[in-house]
Amino acid sequence: MKTNKWIWISMAVVLVVILVIGLQDGSQDFELTEDIPAKEVQSIEINNDSWDLVVRESADNQVHVDIEGNQTDKKKAPVVVTRKSNNLVIQQDKQIGGAFSAFSFHKEGTIKVLIPKNTVEQVRMVNNEGDINIRTLATHNLIVENKAGSVNFNQVEADSGDLNLIEGDLHVKDSSFDRIDVAARGNDLYFKNVTSSVMNLYSKSGEIVLNGVEEKGEMRVETKTGDIQVNYQTAPSSLKVAVENAKGDTTVHLANLSTTEKTDEDVDGIIGTGKNSLYVKSYSGSIGVK
Repeated sequence: MKTNKWIWISMAVVLVVILVIGLQDGSQDFELTEDIPAKEVQSIEINNDSWDLVVRESADNQVHVDIEGNQTDKKKAPVVVTRKSNNLVIQQDKQIGGAFSAFSFHKEGTIKVLIPKNTVEQVRMVNNEGDINIRTLATHNLIVENKAGSVNFNQVEADSGDLNLIEGDLHVKDSSFDRIDVAARGNDLYFKNVTSSVMNLYSKSGEIVLNGVEEKGEMRVETKTGDIQVNYQTAPSSLKVAVENAKGDTTVHLANLSTTEKTDEDVDGIIGTGKNSLYVKSYSGSIGVK
């Protein structure tokens, strides 16, 4: 018993020493602001290790970069902004310095970018960890590669959206795309009032929920393991329907659907002339379409 007691005391002393060293090393505030005329920016690339990313619409005709956070490596800035021709690059790297440089006990900082509507051809984000929040953005091409952290879109407009997600849920609300492709590994995908002429949603393991769906173009929704719910805002009038479910319950309630196949697993049919299409597939999970 005495031996165990001294072990615990020794561990407590070591912990106190580490805390003291960490407090001594500390960190300092980091701020960076840049304002760039929109005509000088054709594309924006954000490479982020661990900070939060916020994108909003600019109120004027300039691209504004506003960065606030902590700097633990005194020899190197945590975020660097560079311009190569008409490309704006924002780079946030892992910081080295301090006793706790390998650990993250709180949010280290936020990168905020304000972009005028329909002025930038492409916005690309490569995110290691940290939350992504995009609101009132209008651009031609939107590319997101997210390793960990939640991704939220609200009032986003783009000709094309290309999302590659490994961890972290995706929420898309009140947005429109000509085409959107989502490839997710272990993510839940939630869409509300989102329109797209071509929509391809895939999650290897996760729930997919679409509410307020408009009958428009081609929609393909697939998950290896997880439930799928598709809820139309108004009853479709010209829709080709194909639902496949290898293991799980399948429910399709669509007015005026003329079925060519209807089982517990599969439902095929057409409404009107089938100008638009819906394809839903789950290998293990319930499917509901209404």
